[in-house]
Amino acid sequence: MKKILILALFPLFCLRPGVAGVKFEAGFFYGARTVRDPDIKTVYGNGTAYFPYVAAEVWKGLFLGAGYEGGYSRDGRIGLYQEPTTLKATGFEVFVGYAFKIGIASPYLKAGFGSYSYKQTIDSPYLQEFRVDHKKSAWTLAGGIKLFPIDKAFLAVELKYVPLKVRPFEDDVDLGGWRYQGGIGFRF
Repeated sequence: MKKILILALFPLFCLRPGVAGVKFEAGFFYGARTVRDPDIKTVYGNGTAYFPYVAAEVWKGLFLGAGYEGGYSRDGRIGLYQEPTTLKATGFEVFVGYAFKIGIASPYLKAGFGSYSYKQTIDSPYLQEFRVDHKKSAWTLAGGIKLFPIDKAFLAVELKYVPLKVRPFEDDVDLGGWRYQGGIGFRF
């Protein structure tokens, strides 16, 4: 993961003869997170996720950034005896995107690469060997719009898709899904 972060931030220092022309941005998104797998959705349901991030516009609308997705932690009951279970999913993402400036609006598209961690626990002495604590990488795709009501602050909405098919045991499980998020941020 450190290598991915270094590779993502390396162009910041190569594309310009300094950071004087680079516009930095920090933001926070929060909203709904869906899960595609019907069995997982039945046990845990959809949930929420948050995504704090930092980004830098390195050249006329082209931006690079990194962020952390957290917040999806759901409890449920599983199996014949309805034993308590928990599923948590988090991830670190690096992304590149392009934003258009149209008055106070700035629509954008971005693509990224994330390393996601997912952990499932089942509170049963008979199912201790079925603990899941794995990582999986996936490409991400997102689009949204930022509105700048004042010069350096913005409000945003974003739609992101993360295809995250995993294989913790014998069967494939699709933990991927959509993120419908609203956010706020500052550019400096």
